[in-house]
Amino acid sequence: MDTFRVSIKGVLQSDGKLLLRKNERQEFELLGGHLEKDDISPEQRLITEFLEESGISVEVGKAREPWLYEIGTRNVLILPFLCRAVKIPEHLFDMDGGTLHWIAPESLGEIRMPQGYKDTIMGATPHTSTSAAPVGSNAGIPAPQGSYFVKVCVKQGLNVLACSPLKARCSPGDIARTMLGKHEKDARLTFQLSVVDQEQRTVTLFWERDACPPKKESRP
Repeated sequence: MDTFRVSIKGVLQSDGKLLLRKNERQEFELLGGHLEKDDISPEQRLITEFLEESGISVEVGKAREPWLYEIGTRNVLILPFLCRAVKIPEHLFDMDGGTLHWIAPESLGEIRMPQGYKDTIMGATPHTSTSAAPVGSNAGIPAPQGSYFVKVCVKQGLNVLACSPLKARCSPGDIARTMLGKHEKDARLTFQLSVVDQEQRTVTLFWERDACPPKKESRP
């Protein structure tokens, strides 16, 4: 069963512009960081990361659909959330050494940024994205420590309809949609939430199945 690093990312917009970080790969990304074993929740990790990476205090809101990010040979599960700024300091700072930028949403097409992040920002179904590992990094080496087993589940109300483990190089959203099968092609799936079990080192992703629209009766 494959394991994954899990990275929590936040979409923060203020005065019509998005806060993005330029990393060591010279790519823009959303702010955030890896889920750690002592974290109470993904939301709490994101609050901590925003403080460390920008000095901004945030409230974490609605989750957006997770996606898989391949960096070198490593597969990272991205769990994105919408955020709201509670307090923005006069001068932003990044303790991890990146540079911070306020970018207009209409400029996303002009910057170097994995498509999964752009999809998350625009509220679209995210694409699995790939980046090359920077020279001298350890992103080409699997890291069992800090990794999680990931399960993809589809539910309707309190009933879980199907579950499957996430596999490397497979989009979690595609797995959720495939599990319903062809006979459910009219059903709509919406990502709902992620549940972290630190003791079992497991992250469970839940999609909600909307009821299929009633079929129109054919008249004789």
